[in-house]
Formats: sequence, C-alpha cells, structure tokens
Amino acid sequence: ILINDCRLFSSSGINAEYGELTAKGKQLQNLNDAAQDVEELELSEDSFPFELGEVYVEMSAEQANGMISTYRSKIENEILGLKDKAGDIENNMKELKSELYAKFGSAINLEYD
Repeated sequence: ILINDCRLFSSSGINAEYGELTAKGKQLQNLNDAAQDVEELELSEDSFPFELGEVYVEMSAEQANGMISTYRSKIENEILGLKDKAGDIENNMKELKSELYAKFGSAINLEYD
C-alpha cells in the first residue's frame, strides 16, 4: 500500500495545476480587459498607467498595447503548458483510480464532491 500512497500524493498535484490554470485564465482576462480599456480611451488620454511589479509607469497607448500583447502571449503559452501538464496528470489519476478501485472496490470513494 506504500506505493499506492506515494502515487496518490504525487498525483494530488492535479488540484494545484487546475488552480494555477484558473489563475492564469484570470490574468489573461484582465489583460484582455486592459487592452479594451486602452482602445476605448486612446483618443481621450495621452498616457496610461501600466503596472510593472509594485509600481505604475506612464505609457502611451502604443506602448501599453505592446506590453499587453507581450504579457498576453506569455500567459497564453503558460496556459498551453499547464493544460498539457494537467492532461498528463489527469490521465495518471484515471489510471491510478482504476487500479485503486480494482484493489479496494467499494471500500473507497475517489469521486469529487
């Protein structure tokens, strides 16, 4: 049973991966919202505050859109990597789940609530 315990703990990372994937999705949505805001305000504003770490830097609309595009590409690539990794983990979880149900039957419940 020790081997199963180790595999369970190593496979429990799927929740962390989904949490990180959700967080990256929110970051991507924030960038899309920011790009839309810059586009809407471009004619009435000369510069836009852009958050870099813990400080804000004033940028032109063109510079802000460039930064948003760069960050968007980076996050989209990270999301693709996380989806691949989550898919691998999920496949391992399914395999482990079927092995554990075969071994323990109805004595265990591995379904999400």
